[in-house]
Amino acid sequence: MSGSLSNEEKKTVSSLNSPTLNSGGSIGDTTRQGILLAIIAMAAFSSGDAVVKHVAQTYPLPQLLWIRYLILSVLVVGMAIYREGPGGVIRISRSNNLPLQIFRSIFLVGEAFLFTLSFKLLPIADVHAIVAVAPIFVTALSALWLKEKVGLRRWSAVLVGFAGVMIILRPGFEGFNQLLLLPLAAATAFAFYQILLRISSRYDDGQVSQFYTGIVPLIAVTFLVPFFWIQPDFYGWIALIAGGIFISLGHLFLIFAFQYATPSAVQPFNYTLLVWATLFGWLFYKELPDSWTIFGALIVVSSGLYTLYRERKRAR
Repeated sequence: MSGSLSNEEKKTVSSLNSPTLNSGGSIGDTTRQGILLAIIAMAAFSSGDAVVKHVAQTYPLPQLLWIRYLILSVLVVGMAIYREGPGGVIRISRSNNLPLQIFRSIFLVGEAFLFTLSFKLLPIADVHAIVAVAPIFVTALSALWLKEKVGLRRWSAVLVGFAGVMIILRPGFEGFNQLLLLPLAAATAFAFYQILLRISSRYDDGQVSQFYTGIVPLIAVTFLVPFFWIQPDFYGWIALIAGGIFISLGHLFLIFAFQYATPSAVQPFNYTLLVWATLFGWLFYKELPDSWTIFGALIVVSSGLYTLYRERKRAR
């Protein structure tokens, strides 16, 4: 996501309230609309990943991240102005815990760097197969860090999901690829980032977090980008901007998805990112995951879905 599976999509969860209903619409209708929007968001994220993989072969990673966060910042500020006028920008810039927002957002830069480097060096579907374990890591960190109650069944799902990752990695076997440790590190960083996001949601609403998610990394990378900048040609500009737009659209569609449906209804469909990633990897790069990766990914996704099911049942 792009930065992520998921990118990048769970960053919006805390910014949204209960689903809204259109006039005359039913809960079922709005839930279906939310699910459809989430699937479109995953397609947009995967499209952005495919473009990033291409441009990362030519342009330095700080340059890619700078353009991405510039587009995301423009989107967030533009939406605030559209909703509330110029005063909306002032409102979303006011944080009740500014040091936490800054730390969380700078941490995001490192996480995004790992994701982008993973897409540059590895097949897209292989990266997402491993990154799919992030929600399971979040469950473990929620228990260890936030002291949330996690029962035996969810701990079992965590262990099964990790076993699925080990099947994909195959450490100690001939098929072991050390580069696959990059997306595993990215998934771990993403899980830590989500915990930081949960903590920041205690102090600020989602729109404030979204503002700092774009602005702080943009400022941080701005200090680096002059040392790495490669002047793009016309095609390069199109590709760089397209990658940023696709990922930003993924965020936008996901925001809309959570306005129509609850997180517990939408989150299982985030795993359609794996389907899109496999499709685009095959269409544009002739990449297909091997049978062990597919098998391991199915285990990871199954354990993730079970974890989501247990969390949904516990919340009732």
